Amino acid sequence: MKKIIAFIFLTGIISAQSFTVKNVTSEVRYQKGGEENWVQLQKGTVVENDATILTGKKSNVKLRDMDTEFTLGESSAVSVSSIKKMRIDDLLLALAMEDMMNAPKKPNKSSDNTAVYGTKQGEEVSPQLRPNDFGLKRLNGAKQLAENGMEESSVVAARETYRKYPDTKKLASYRIYFADILYKKGLYEEALKEYYEISKLELSKEEKDKVDAKVEAIKTILVNK
Repeated sequence: MKKIIAFIFLTGIISAQSFTVKNVTSEVRYQKGGEENWVQLQKGTVVENDATILTGKKSNVKLRDMDTEFTLGESSAVSVSSIKKMRIDDLLLALAMEDMMNAPKKPNKSSDNTAVYGTKQGEEVSPQLRPNDFGLKRLNGAKQLAENGMEESSVVAARETYRKYPDTKKLASYRIYFADILYKKGLYEEALKEYYEISKLELSKEEKDKVDAKVEAIKTILVNK
C-alpha cells in the first residue's frame, strides 16, 4: 500500500526524459528498466528515463538532453530519472515518501523473518563495503548530481540508496555530505533529524565535532524562529 501511495505522489514530480550519450571513456554500462542484463554504452545511444548507468574504474560518460549536460565519473552509478533539477517543495515531498517507505513494517506471524542477506534471525551482520559495491557507486553518483547543481535530486538519490542498500547508511562522510545540503537549503528540521541519526554512527573526532556543531546551530535557529 505504501508503495502505491508513493507512486501516486511521485508521478507528479518525475517527468519523462532521455539523454544522448555524447562521449564514453572505457567501461560504461547501462541497464534498461525491467531488464537484467547490463549493456556496454556507446556514443550516440539514447538512454531513457528508466535506465541506470554504471561506470567502472577510470571510466566516465557525458550525457546531454535539450537543457542539461551531465558527466558521470568513475566508479559511480546513477538513475537517469535522477538527472534533473527539483524544487524545494518537490524535495520535501520526496523525503516524506522515503520516510513512508522506511516506516517499520508490522511483523508477519505467518512467516519466518530473516536478517539481511539471508542470515538467520538475530544473527549479527556487519559486512564491509568494497569499492565495487553498487550501493557505494550509487552514492558516488548522487554526489556528482550535487556537484552539477542538482542538489535536491542528489539528496533524494542518496535517501533511496540508503533504503535499498542499508549498509551505505553506515558511511558517515556521505551521510554528513547530504545532511549539509539540507542545512544549506534551510531545511533545518530535516537536517537536524539526519544529524541526530549520524551522531549514532562511529565517527572520527572531526566528524563528531562537525555534527555536534551543526546540531547546536540548528537548535539555536529553531528556537529563535
